[in-house]
Amino acid sequence: MKFNCIAQTKIRAYDILIFILFVFLVWVFVISAFSYQTPSFVKIERPPDIAEEADEPPAVFPHLFHQEMFYCYVCHPATFRYGRNFMTHNDFDRGKFCGACHNGKISLNIDDMDCEVCHH
Repeated sequence: MKFNCIAQTKIRAYDILIFILFVFLVWVFVISAFSYQTPSFVKIERPPDIAEEADEPPAVFPHLFHQEMFYCYVCHPATFRYGRNFMTHNDFDRGKFCGACHNGKISLNIDDMDCEVCHH
Protein backbone atom coordinates (compact mmCIF):
# COMPACT_ATOMS: atom_id res chain seq x y z
CA MET A 1 0.00 0.00 0.00
CA LYS A 2 2.83 2.38 0.87
CA PHE A 3 4.56 1.74 -2.47
CA ASN A 4 1.39 2.61 -4.37
CA CYS A 5 1.09 5.96 -2.57
CA ILE A 6 4.71 6.93 -3.35
CA ALA A 7 4.26 5.99 -7.03
CA GLN A 8 1.12 8.11 -7.28
CA THR A 9 2.93 11.06 -5.67
CA LYS A 10 5.76 10.80 -8.22
CA ILE A 11 3.26 10.64 -11.06
CA ARG A 12 1.46 13.73 -9.78
CA ALA A 13 4.75 15.62 -9.41
CA TYR A 14 5.72 14.58 -12.94
CA ASP A 15 2.34 15.73 -14.30
CA ILE A 16 2.69 19.07 -12.54
CA LEU A 17 6.20 19.49 -13.92
CA ILE A 18 5.01 18.73 -17.46
CA PHE A 19 2.13 21.19 -17.07
CA ILE A 20 4.46 23.95 -15.80
CA LEU A 21 6.86 23.30 -18.68
CA PHE A 22 3.97 23.48 -21.17
CA VAL A 23 2.70 26.77 -19.72
CA PHE A 24 6.24 28.19 -19.80
CA LEU A 25 6.72 27.24 -23.47
CA VAL A 26 3.37 28.78 -24.43
CA TRP A 27 4.33 31.95 -22.54
CA VAL A 28 7.71 32.14 -24.35
CA PHE A 29 5.99 31.67 -27.71
CA VAL A 30 3.42 34.40 -27.04
CA ILE A 31 6.03 36.86 -25.75
CA SER A 32 8.32 36.24 -28.73
CA ALA A 33 5.44 36.70 -31.18
CA PHE A 34 4.60 40.12 -29.72
CA SER A 35 8.22 41.22 -29.49
CA TYR A 36 8.79 40.53 -33.20
CA GLN A 37 6.73 43.53 -34.28
CA THR A 38 8.99 45.97 -36.08
CA PRO A 39 8.29 49.34 -37.68
CA SER A 40 7.52 49.54 -41.40
CA PHE A 41 9.56 52.74 -41.75
CA VAL A 42 12.37 54.15 -39.62
CA LYS A 43 13.35 57.82 -39.58
CA ILE A 44 17.15 57.97 -39.73
CA GLU A 45 18.48 60.50 -37.28
CA ARG A 46 21.49 62.69 -37.89
CA PRO A 47 24.04 63.32 -35.15
CA PRO A 48 22.73 66.17 -32.96
CA ASP A 49 25.64 68.49 -33.80
CA ILE A 50 24.77 68.59 -37.53
CA ALA A 51 21.01 67.97 -37.43
CA GLU A 52 20.13 71.67 -37.37
CA GLU A 53 22.45 72.54 -40.27
CA ALA A 54 20.90 70.06 -42.71
CA ASP A 55 18.78 71.53 -45.48
CA GLU A 56 16.94 68.31 -46.42
CA PRO A 57 14.58 66.31 -44.20
CA PRO A 58 15.89 63.22 -42.40
CA ALA A 59 15.99 60.05 -44.48
CA VAL A 60 13.23 57.50 -44.05
CA PHE A 61 14.35 53.87 -44.18
CA PRO A 62 11.87 51.31 -45.61
CA HIS A 63 12.47 48.70 -42.91
CA LEU A 64 9.60 46.38 -43.89
CA PHE A 65 10.76 46.30 -47.53
CA HIS A 66 14.25 45.18 -46.46
CA GLN A 67 12.86 42.81 -43.82
CA GLU A 68 10.88 40.93 -46.46
CA MET A 69 14.09 40.26 -48.42
CA PHE A 70 16.62 39.59 -45.64
CA TYR A 71 16.84 37.92 -42.25
CA CYS A 72 17.42 40.28 -39.33
CA TYR A 73 20.96 38.99 -38.74
CA VAL A 74 22.07 40.22 -42.18
CA CYS A 75 22.04 43.79 -40.81
CA HIS A 76 21.70 43.46 -37.03
CA PRO A 77 23.80 43.97 -34.99
CA ALA A 78 26.89 44.17 -37.24
CA THR A 79 25.79 46.89 -39.69
CA PHE A 80 23.07 48.51 -37.59
CA ARG A 81 22.75 48.10 -33.85
CA TYR A 82 19.20 47.66 -32.59
CA GLY A 83 17.55 50.96 -31.73
CA ARG A 84 18.71 54.45 -32.63
CA ASN A 85 21.62 54.88 -35.06
CA PHE A 86 23.03 58.30 -35.95
CA MET A 87 24.54 58.46 -39.44
CA THR A 88 25.70 60.81 -42.19
CA HIS A 89 26.55 60.50 -45.88
CA ASN A 90 30.23 60.39 -44.92
CA ASP A 91 29.46 57.15 -43.08
CA PHE A 92 27.90 55.73 -46.25
CA ASP A 93 30.97 56.69 -48.31
CA ARG A 94 33.11 54.71 -45.84
CA GLY A 95 30.88 51.65 -46.28
CA LYS A 96 29.01 51.95 -43.01
CA PHE A 97 25.27 51.66 -42.40
CA CYS A 98 23.37 51.86 -45.74
CA GLY A 99 26.69 52.17 -47.58
CA ALA A 100 27.57 48.59 -46.60
CA CYS A 101 25.18 47.34 -49.30
CA HIS A 102 24.26 50.43 -51.33
CA ASN A 103 27.72 50.74 -52.85
CA GLY A 104 27.02 49.86 -56.48
CA LYS A 105 28.29 46.29 -56.02
CA ILE A 106 25.66 44.68 -53.81
CA SER A 107 22.82 47.10 -54.53
CA LEU A 108 22.25 50.54 -56.04
CA ASN A 109 24.85 53.13 -55.15
CA ILE A 110 23.47 55.89 -52.94
CA ASP A 111 25.22 58.51 -55.10
CA ASP A 112 23.28 57.32 -58.17
CA MET A 113 19.88 57.77 -56.51
CA ASP A 114 17.67 60.85 -56.31
CA CYS A 115 17.72 62.46 -52.87
CA GLU A 116 13.93 62.18 -52.64
CA VAL A 117 14.13 58.39 -52.61
CA CYS A 118 15.35 58.55 -49.00
CA HIS A 119 14.74 62.17 -47.95
CA HIS A 120 10.97 62.71 -48.02
